[in-house]
Amino acid sequence: MSVLAPALPWRVAGFAAALYRAEPSPPPLGEAPSSGQVRVIRERDPGAWHELFNREMPAIYRYALSRLGDAGRAEDATSEVFEQAWRHAGTFEDRGLPVRAWLFGIARNVVGSHRRSWFRRAPHLAIEAFDGAGDDAGLSPERLDLARAVAALEPAHAEVISLRFVHGLSLQEAADVIGATVDAVKGRQARALAALRERLIER
Repeated sequence: MSVLAPALPWRVAGFAAALYRAEPSPPPLGEAPSSGQVRVIRERDPGAWHELFNREMPAIYRYALSRLGDAGRAEDATSEVFEQAWRHAGTFEDRGLPVRAWLFGIARNVVGSHRRSWFRRAPHLAIEAFDGAGDDAGLSPERLDLARAVAALEPAHAEVISLRFVHGLSLQEAADVIGATVDAVKGRQARALAALRERLIER
């Protein structure tokens, strides 16, 4: 997956040229953005965006892959996510959440658009998205069972499992992405985990 990092920025219109301009390094982007970090995102500081892309691209790509089930379309969607984020950077608001939640919100809309235009295919969760950054290139039998069980869930349950436990978003971040309250996400998560447990017991 690392080979995608240098390729994707080049494909994002208007992004690559800005990224590689010689600019002073911005303050590090932490999990909870400070006012200075929000400012450099809004002002499209090349260094800040380069760091943001390098840090968050793998997670956004895995999310797109998990929902689209096709590597090429996941690359296109990932590129579009960062293009849209770059284009709308001036509207980024500090809600006390990591920048990742904002990007996942954009990714959810982009992936939904890609799915609707792709022959209106049923939601698909790619097994490869469960393959983490470990040394073992293959999936363990346990992960294969988990991936297949999640793929068999109804779409709303698969989505919350994917956001919370595959991609590691917090309850508040997942709520922001889905456009629901934290309590609603908790309820959906509880039902999704119960359904997932039944699938795994069956297996």
